[in-house]
Amino acid sequence: MPTRAARTSLLLGSLTLLSARLFGLSELFVLGTGMIVATILSVAIVRRPAALPELRCSTTPLHPREGERIHIELDVVSRRRSPAFHLSQFVDGRVVARTPIPASRHGERRRLSIDIEARERGSLVIGPTRFALEDPLALARRMLLVDLRHRVLVHPRRVPTIAPSLRSTEGLLIEELRRARSLAPTDRDFRGIRAYQRGDDVRRVNWKASAKRDSLLVNEYEPDSNVVLQVIVDDHRDRHRDQTFEVSMRIAASLVDVVPNADVRPILCIGDSTTDAGDPLSALDALALATPHDHPTPEASDSPDPTAVLARIVLTGRVDASISSILRSLTPTSGAGVVIACEPIEVTVPRGWLSVSCPSLDDFERRWPDFVRMANRGN
Repeated sequence: MPTRAARTSLLLGSLTLLSARLFGLSELFVLGTGMIVATILSVAIVRRPAALPELRCSTTPLHPREGERIHIELDVVSRRRSPAFHLSQFVDGRVVARTPIPASRHGERRRLSIDIEARERGSLVIGPTRFALEDPLALARRMLLVDLRHRVLVHPRRVPTIAPSLRSTEGLLIEELRRARSLAPTDRDFRGIRAYQRGDDVRRVNWKASAKRDSLLVNEYEPDSNVVLQVIVDDHRDRHRDQTFEVSMRIAASLVDVVPNADVRPILCIGDSTTDAGDPLSALDALALATPHDHPTPEASDSPDPTAVLARIVLTGRVDASISSILRSLTPTSGAGVVIACEPIEVTVPRGWLSVSCPSLDDFERRWPDFVRMANRGN
């Protein structure tokens, strides 16, 4: 298509021809004709058939997180002798790089590198790529599009987090989980029978065996058990403001991407969807795409392992009267819960719940070890 310079050349050429006719000057006639002919030839040149180069695109890292640099590699391979192009690379509908591609011979390869910053979580569309063909005088331009696109999911920023294992960690949450575990042991954890000792829970008395021995006997269970870590994200928009939803996403990502531990099974619940975070990548993908909604209550699925102790972590923007009633319905029957709010907690949380306020991811990193940390084996 004619450029602005071409339209200017046509206008000036027409005016020059008009002046040549009025004043009878042959020089003006030659000049005006040359300007118009040059524009027509330029348009004809760029309209000739031109083979687009073969384009290959790759990005690293494959699963970036907020704030990381994304490196885009473009391989441009000429299928046959091709003229010079101007390449423009699009990301999420905006041009992030422009560069000239000189005339190439058949099979010639050029590699281009582009670095962009993943400023926020979510879906990032790499592509398409546009090639612009111009004549030497820049009087005409033709746009050719290679509609090669692929999506990159930018995961929330996160910090290293210890999984709440009853065998290797300690802290406020672990104490509550062990208390719940001692009150509700399972048949799978049964180890044997021993004599009653002062302080034993009367619910552990084996009355049938005691009758045969004529003395009190109690069931003894394994002291440890597996943990289901259920991370519940409150995505109700009315309980979030400013950046609290993004902070919740980052804390949730830190919890589901815990240090691998065979004793702990993470589960992610967002709204009415549940993702088994045994493969953390699927849970991080869900967090990358999460948005606030108008769900009246956060929901939680049943524990996939009834014999395990349940640790429920509820993430919300603020704790109000409505979330307090929701917490009562989510109180684990065999386990413990922690509500993490981004704003200061000014109401009393229901019995059976621990609470902490974390306005930022840094606050969470500093406060979480109070609830779960590696046990000090030296004591």
